[in-house]
Amino acid sequence: MNAVENHPSRRTAQWWGLLGAAFGGPWAPRARPGSGHVHCEPDWSWHLVLSDHDLWCVLDGIGRARLNGRDISLTAGCALMLRPGDEIEARHDPRSPLTVAYQHYAHDDPGHGGTADGCPPHLLPPRLVHLDDLPEVRRHLDGLARLRRRPGPDTSARTTTALAALLLEIHAQAARAAGDLPVLMDRRIHDVVEWLTRHPARRLDVHAAAASAELSADQFSRLFRRETGQSFRAYQVAVRIDRARELLAESGMTVSQVATVLGYADHRLFARQFKEHTGTAPGTWKRSA
Repeated sequence: MNAVENHPSRRTAQWWGLLGAAFGGPWAPRARPGSGHVHCEPDWSWHLVLSDHDLWCVLDGIGRARLNGRDISLTAGCALMLRPGDEIEARHDPRSPLTVAYQHYAHDDPGHGGTADGCPPHLLPPRLVHLDDLPEVRRHLDGLARLRRRPGPDTSARTTTALAALLLEIHAQAARAAGDLPVLMDRRIHDVVEWLTRHPARRLDVHAAAASAELSADQFSRLFRRETGQSFRAYQVAVRIDRARELLAESGMTVSQVATVLGYADHRLFARQFKEHTGTAPGTWKRSA
Protein backbone atom coordinates (compact mmCIF):
# COMPACT_ATOMS: atom_id res chain seq x y z
CA MET A 1 0.00 0.00 0.00
CA ASN A 2 1.48 3.37 -0.99
CA ALA A 3 1.42 6.60 0.98
CA VAL A 4 -1.62 7.97 -0.84
CA GLU A 5 -3.68 4.89 0.02
CA ASN A 6 -3.07 5.53 3.71
CA HIS A 7 -5.09 8.74 3.46
CA PRO A 8 -8.82 9.34 2.94
CA SER A 9 -10.07 9.29 -0.63
CA ARG A 10 -10.89 12.60 -2.29
CA ARG A 11 -14.37 11.14 -2.71
CA THR A 12 -14.87 11.90 0.98
CA ALA A 13 -15.55 15.14 2.83
CA GLN A 14 -12.68 14.21 5.17
CA TRP A 15 -10.15 14.46 2.35
CA TRP A 16 -11.45 17.85 1.26
CA GLY A 17 -11.34 19.00 4.87
CA LEU A 18 -7.68 17.98 5.08
CA LEU A 19 -6.96 19.83 1.85
CA GLY A 20 -8.69 23.00 3.00
CA ALA A 21 -6.88 22.91 6.35
CA ALA A 22 -3.52 22.41 4.63
CA PHE A 23 -4.08 25.26 2.17
CA GLY A 24 -5.29 27.53 4.96
CA GLY A 25 -2.42 26.68 7.28
CA PRO A 26 0.89 24.86 7.09
CA TRP A 27 0.95 24.33 3.32
CA ALA A 28 -0.70 27.53 2.13
CA PRO A 29 0.40 28.19 -1.47
CA ARG A 30 2.56 31.28 -1.84
CA ALA A 31 3.04 33.00 -5.16
CA ARG A 32 6.61 33.15 -6.47
CA PRO A 33 8.13 35.29 -9.19
CA GLY A 34 6.98 34.10 -12.58
CA SER A 35 3.43 34.62 -13.79
CA GLY A 36 1.69 35.91 -16.85
CA HIS A 37 -0.77 35.60 -19.69
CA VAL A 38 1.10 35.32 -22.97
CA HIS A 39 0.60 34.65 -26.66
CA CYS A 40 3.57 32.44 -27.54
CA GLU A 41 5.76 33.56 -30.44
CA PRO A 42 5.69 31.50 -33.69
CA ASP A 43 9.08 29.88 -32.99
CA TRP A 44 8.38 29.40 -29.26
CA SER A 45 9.64 26.31 -27.46
CA TRP A 46 10.12 25.44 -23.81
CA HIS A 47 12.59 23.20 -21.98
CA LEU A 48 12.92 23.50 -18.23
CA VAL A 49 13.53 21.56 -15.04
CA LEU A 50 11.21 23.05 -12.41
CA SER A 51 12.55 24.40 -9.13
CA ASP A 52 9.05 25.17 -7.76
CA HIS A 53 5.39 24.50 -8.56
CA ASP A 54 3.93 25.95 -11.74
CA LEU A 55 0.30 26.09 -12.85
CA TRP A 56 0.52 26.27 -16.65
CA CYS A 57 -2.86 26.54 -18.36
CA VAL A 58 -3.55 26.47 -22.12
CA LEU A 59 -6.18 29.05 -23.05
CA ASP A 60 -5.99 28.63 -26.83
CA GLY A 61 -3.93 27.02 -29.59
CA ILE A 62 -2.40 23.62 -30.26
CA GLY A 63 0.90 22.12 -29.14
CA ARG A 64 2.67 19.10 -27.75
CA ALA A 65 4.68 18.56 -24.58
CA ARG A 66 6.83 15.89 -23.04
CA LEU A 67 6.56 15.84 -19.25
CA ASN A 68 8.91 13.51 -17.39
CA GLY A 69 9.01 11.30 -20.49
CA ARG A 70 5.23 11.35 -21.07
CA ASP A 71 3.86 12.79 -24.32
CA ILE A 72 0.94 15.22 -23.91
CA SER A 73 -1.27 16.99 -26.45
CA LEU A 74 -1.82 20.64 -25.60
CA THR A 75 -5.21 22.18 -26.36
CA ALA A 76 -7.47 24.77 -24.71
CA GLY A 77 -8.49 23.64 -21.24
CA CYS A 78 -5.35 21.59 -20.62
CA ALA A 79 -3.69 22.51 -17.31
CA LEU A 80 -0.24 21.25 -16.34
CA MET A 81 0.32 21.23 -12.58
CA LEU A 82 4.10 21.03 -12.54
CA ARG A 83 6.13 20.16 -9.43
CA PRO A 84 9.72 20.79 -8.35
CA GLY A 85 12.06 18.49 -10.26
CA ASP A 86 9.68 17.95 -13.19
CA GLU A 87 11.24 18.19 -16.65
CA ILE A 88 9.08 19.73 -19.33
CA GLU A 89 9.66 20.21 -23.07
CA ALA A 90 7.00 21.83 -25.24
CA ARG A 91 6.41 23.23 -28.71
CA HIS A 92 3.38 24.47 -30.58
CA ASP A 93 1.94 24.64 -34.07
CA PRO A 94 2.93 28.09 -35.46
CA ARG A 95 -0.33 28.06 -37.43
CA SER A 96 -2.25 27.79 -34.14
CA PRO A 97 0.07 29.32 -31.53
CA LEU A 98 -0.51 28.72 -27.87
CA THR A 99 -1.96 31.28 -25.51
CA VAL A 100 -1.18 30.34 -21.93
CA ALA A 101 -1.56 31.64 -18.39
CA TYR A 102 0.88 30.54 -15.71
CA GLN A 103 1.68 31.08 -12.05
CA HIS A 104 4.71 29.83 -10.15
CA TYR A 105 4.16 29.10 -6.48
CA ALA A 106 5.45 27.13 -3.51
CA HIS A 107 3.90 25.08 -0.73
CA ASP A 108 6.57 26.03 1.76
CA ASP A 109 6.13 26.14 5.51
CA PRO A 110 8.46 28.85 6.85
CA GLY A 111 7.43 28.17 10.44
CA HIS A 112 8.54 24.58 10.24
CA GLY A 113 11.48 24.76 7.89
CA GLY A 114 9.54 23.37 4.93
CA THR A 115 10.63 23.60 1.30
CA ALA A 116 8.96 24.40 -2.00
CA ASP A 117 8.10 20.74 -2.55
CA GLY A 118 7.24 19.89 1.05
CA CYS A 119 3.47 19.63 0.59
CA PRO A 120 2.30 16.01 1.07
CA PRO A 121 1.99 14.46 -2.42
CA HIS A 122 -1.57 13.21 -1.82
CA LEU A 123 -2.69 16.84 -1.45
CA LEU A 124 -1.32 17.86 -4.86
CA PRO A 125 -3.48 17.80 -8.00
CA PRO A 126 -2.61 15.48 -10.91
CA ARG A 127 0.10 16.79 -13.18
CA LEU A 128 -2.35 16.88 -16.11
CA VAL A 129 -5.90 18.17 -15.66
CA HIS A 130 -8.43 18.49 -18.47
CA LEU A 131 -10.57 21.37 -17.25
CA ASP A 132 -14.35 21.17 -17.64
CA ASP A 133 -14.84 24.84 -16.73
CA LEU A 134 -12.00 26.86 -18.22
CA PRO A 135 -13.84 30.21 -17.77
CA GLU A 136 -13.89 29.68 -13.99
CA VAL A 137 -10.16 29.02 -13.91
CA ARG A 138 -9.56 32.09 -16.07
CA ARG A 139 -11.62 34.16 -13.62
CA HIS A 140 -9.32 33.09 -10.78
CA LEU A 141 -6.20 33.74 -12.86
CA ASP A 142 -7.46 37.20 -13.83
CA GLY A 143 -8.04 37.98 -10.15
CA LEU A 144 -4.45 37.07 -9.34
CA ALA A 145 -3.23 39.24 -12.22
CA ARG A 146 -5.20 42.24 -10.90
CA LEU A 147 -3.61 41.83 -7.48
CA ARG A 148 -0.14 41.80 -9.03
CA ARG A 149 -0.80 44.95 -11.05
CA ARG A 150 -1.83 46.98 -7.99
CA PRO A 151 0.49 45.96 -5.15
CA GLY A 152 -0.21 47.18 -1.63
CA PRO A 153 0.09 46.12 2.00
CA ASP A 154 -2.80 43.69 1.47
CA THR A 155 -1.31 42.02 -1.61
CA SER A 156 0.52 39.14 0.06
CA ALA A 157 -2.43 38.01 2.18
CA ARG A 158 -4.94 38.37 -0.64
CA THR A 159 -2.68 36.63 -3.16
CA THR A 160 -2.27 33.64 -0.85
CA THR A 161 -6.04 33.37 -0.42
CA ALA A 162 -6.72 33.83 -4.15
CA LEU A 163 -4.08 31.26 -5.10
CA ALA A 164 -5.53 28.73 -2.65
CA ALA A 165 -8.99 29.26 -4.18
CA LEU A 166 -7.56 28.73 -7.66
CA LEU A 167 -5.83 25.49 -6.66
CA LEU A 168 -8.99 24.22 -4.93
CA GLU A 169 -10.87 24.87 -8.19
CA ILE A 170 -8.24 22.88 -10.12
CA HIS A 171 -8.59 20.06 -7.58
CA ALA A 172 -12.37 20.08 -7.98
CA GLN A 173 -12.22 19.96 -11.77
CA ALA A 174 -9.70 17.11 -11.62
CA ALA A 175 -11.99 15.26 -9.20
CA ARG A 176 -15.00 15.72 -11.49
CA ALA A 177 -12.99 14.38 -14.44
CA ALA A 178 -12.12 11.30 -12.37
CA GLY A 179 -15.68 10.76 -11.18
CA ASP A 180 -14.85 11.69 -7.58
CA LEU A 181 -17.25 14.66 -7.58
CA PRO A 182 -20.57 15.22 -9.37
CA VAL A 183 -20.32 16.83 -12.80
CA LEU A 184 -21.26 20.46 -13.21
CA MET A 185 -24.82 21.45 -13.98
CA ASP A 186 -25.42 22.10 -17.68
CA ARG A 187 -24.49 25.76 -18.28
CA ARG A 188 -27.86 26.56 -19.92
CA ILE A 189 -29.79 25.27 -16.94
CA HIS A 190 -27.35 26.83 -14.48
CA ASP A 191 -27.96 30.28 -15.99
CA VAL A 192 -31.73 29.88 -15.62
CA VAL A 193 -31.35 28.62 -12.04
CA GLU A 194 -29.18 31.62 -11.19
CA TRP A 195 -31.81 33.97 -12.60
CA LEU A 196 -34.57 32.29 -10.57
CA THR A 197 -32.47 32.54 -7.40
CA ARG A 198 -31.81 36.24 -7.93
CA HIS A 199 -35.45 37.04 -8.78
CA PRO A 200 -37.66 34.86 -6.54
CA ALA A 201 -40.62 37.23 -6.86
CA ARG A 202 -40.64 37.09 -10.67
CA ARG A 203 -42.66 34.53 -12.63
CA LEU A 204 -40.72 33.13 -15.57
CA ASP A 205 -42.69 31.29 -18.23
CA VAL A 206 -41.21 27.95 -19.33
CA HIS A 207 -41.25 29.08 -22.96
CA ALA A 208 -39.24 32.21 -22.11
CA ALA A 209 -36.79 30.15 -20.05
CA ALA A 210 -36.42 27.66 -22.90
CA ALA A 211 -35.81 30.45 -25.39
CA SER A 212 -33.04 31.89 -23.19
CA ALA A 213 -31.41 28.44 -23.24
CA GLU A 214 -31.95 28.15 -27.02
CA LEU A 215 -34.04 25.00 -26.58
CA SER A 216 -37.61 24.03 -27.30
CA ALA A 217 -39.93 23.98 -24.30
CA ASP A 218 -39.98 20.17 -24.30
CA GLN A 219 -36.18 19.88 -24.57
CA PHE A 220 -35.73 22.45 -21.83
CA SER A 221 -38.21 20.76 -19.48
CA ARG A 222 -36.52 17.38 -19.86
CA LEU A 223 -33.04 18.83 -19.38
CA PHE A 224 -34.15 20.93 -16.40
CA ARG A 225 -35.61 17.91 -14.61
CA ARG A 226 -32.49 15.84 -15.38
CA GLU A 227 -30.18 18.52 -14.00
CA THR A 228 -32.18 19.58 -10.92
CA GLY A 229 -34.38 16.57 -10.14
CA GLN A 230 -37.47 18.81 -10.24
CA SER A 231 -39.86 20.23 -12.78
CA PHE A 232 -39.34 23.85 -13.79
CA ARG A 233 -42.48 24.99 -11.96
CA ALA A 234 -41.67 23.03 -8.79
CA TYR A 235 -38.17 24.52 -8.73
CA GLN A 236 -39.53 28.06 -9.03
CA VAL A 237 -41.85 27.48 -6.08
CA ALA A 238 -39.03 25.94 -4.01
CA VAL A 239 -36.81 28.96 -4.64
CA ARG A 240 -39.62 31.29 -3.62
CA ILE A 241 -40.33 29.37 -0.40
CA ASP A 242 -36.62 29.28 0.50
CA ARG A 243 -36.56 33.07 0.24
CA ALA A 244 -39.77 33.30 2.27
CA ARG A 245 -38.17 31.29 5.09
CA GLU A 246 -35.22 33.69 5.16
CA LEU A 247 -37.45 36.76 5.24
CA LEU A 248 -39.71 35.36 7.97
CA ALA A 249 -36.72 34.39 10.11
CA GLU A 250 -34.44 37.39 9.55
CA SER A 251 -36.65 40.41 8.86
CA GLY A 252 -39.44 42.17 10.69
CA MET A 253 -41.88 41.59 7.84
CA THR A 254 -45.27 40.02 8.51
CA VAL A 255 -46.49 36.90 6.71
CA SER A 256 -48.70 39.04 4.48
CA GLN A 257 -45.84 41.36 3.61
CA VAL A 258 -43.60 38.43 2.72
CA ALA A 259 -46.30 36.94 0.51
CA THR A 260 -46.75 40.27 -1.25
CA VAL A 261 -43.05 40.97 -1.91
CA LEU A 262 -42.69 37.46 -3.34
CA GLY A 263 -45.43 38.13 -5.86
CA TYR A 264 -48.35 36.25 -4.32
CA ALA A 265 -51.65 37.96 -5.07
CA ASP A 266 -53.40 35.14 -3.19
CA HIS A 267 -51.92 34.89 0.31
CA ARG A 268 -53.77 31.61 0.89
CA LEU A 269 -51.80 30.08 -1.98
CA PHE A 270 -48.59 31.27 -0.35
CA ALA A 271 -49.57 29.72 3.00
CA ARG A 272 -50.49 26.43 1.32
CA GLN A 273 -47.25 26.19 -0.68
CA PHE A 274 -45.18 27.19 2.35
CA LYS A 275 -46.71 24.41 4.46
CA GLU A 276 -46.33 21.86 1.65
CA HIS A 277 -42.58 22.59 1.51
CA THR A 278 -41.81 23.06 5.20
CA GLY A 279 -44.54 21.14 7.02
CA THR A 280 -45.25 24.30 9.01
CA ALA A 281 -47.55 27.28 8.53
CA PRO A 282 -45.66 30.51 7.79
CA GLY A 283 -46.89 32.19 10.97
CA THR A 284 -45.70 29.27 13.08
CA TRP A 285 -42.35 29.31 11.28
CA LYS A 286 -41.91 33.02 12.01
CA ARG A 287 -42.72 32.65 15.70
CA SER A 288 -40.27 29.75 16.13
CA ALA A 289 -37.42 31.26 14.11
